[in-house]
Amino acid sequence: MKTWMLLVLFFAGLVSPLTAEEQVTAEPLAVSENHLPGVAVAQGITEITGVAISPLLGVSAVGSWQYFKAPADVRDDLPWYCQPWAWGTGFILLAMIFLKDTLGAAAPGILKKPFDMAELFENKASALVASAAFVPLVAREMSKGMEKVEVPAGMLGHEMMAAIDPAWWLVPTSLVAFGLVWVCSHAINVLIILSPFSLVDSMLKIARFGMLLTIGLMYWIAPWLGAALCVVIILIAAWLAPSALRLMIFGTRFAGDVLLPWRAKTTATPDRPHVFTLGSIGGLPSRTGGRLAMNGNGDLEFRYRRFCVMPETAVRLPDGERHIAKGLLSPAVFNGEEKQLLFLPRYRGREEMLVEVMHFKEVREHRLTRGLAAAKEWIRGALGSRRQIAG
Repeated sequence: MKTWMLLVLFFAGLVSPLTAEEQVTAEPLAVSENHLPGVAVAQGITEITGVAISPLLGVSAVGSWQYFKAPADVRDDLPWYCQPWAWGTGFILLAMIFLKDTLGAAAPGILKKPFDMAELFENKASALVASAAFVPLVAREMSKGMEKVEVPAGMLGHEMMAAIDPAWWLVPTSLVAFGLVWVCSHAINVLIILSPFSLVDSMLKIARFGMLLTIGLMYWIAPWLGAALCVVIILIAAWLAPSALRLMIFGTRFAGDVLLPWRAKTTATPDRPHVFTLGSIGGLPSRTGGRLAMNGNGDLEFRYRRFCVMPETAVRLPDGERHIAKGLLSPAVFNGEEKQLLFLPRYRGREEMLVEVMHFKEVREHRLTRGLAAAKEWIRGALGSRRQIAG
């Protein structure tokens, strides 16, 4: 619980939003004696970046901070996320996540994965709410601060800059920045559901917490320093966003199949199975999603759509002796000893059908599956020997 309390206190110190009177009267940040225009912009950048890294915690912490900071007679006029039902629900969900991580650390990783997958979808929902209702409010307050910044009369484009409302471009820019940082932070949740080790899960979450802590420390030293660090984070996120987006799509479909197996089984198509690349095939990056199919010549092809909407493109798979290896959650395609493609979990149990349709060589047990099977047989043998002795 100490970790979550530190996170809440961190965000409470990180954000010093408008008082309730300022929000009700809709006065610009710059006119407040506690906020200068530059500080308001730095604060907004820091808030958006911090909330993008952890949407549920960020929105809940900001909402509760504004609620308790405001006088009692104007609390009903605060935005929805400042109401107790909103941030109270958020903190309840955070407490459940904390218990899952604490109790799950002592359990085998495979037992905790369904709960990690549920947290994956919670993170998506929190980001959707934050991007639709929180980020625009912060961006508009930033624009109010920027309106108070006087543009020198001799500067090129003075009249045009003075006439443009900063909110016109600041709101969409803030949403883009939020999305870039969030999709990279969300990749940590995907890596957690893919990792079989609880220790790795904890290290990934500690790394994310360390990033939040660093942002808060830099903002505490100087608001512009925290904003500068956030700008660097946004630029790095823009560079990593394509890979993170592919990982997000993969993790979403993978987790959806595990959590809703009855629905996933009805959408399985063994003649055109859903697969993701695990290596470089035809110059495509790893985790590219598509379909596996046979062409008219009997060659195996990987078919995909760029940006999920472009016309379908086919890439012929290199020749070799391919087989399917069963996995704990989903089967995979091997070319010799090289793993090339990973099926969605909906195809688990249909390996023999895939071999027949795709003309693979055989079906093999996964190494981990073989190890578990061997251990199971050993336990059965040991128990059987004892029963015979007892008889």
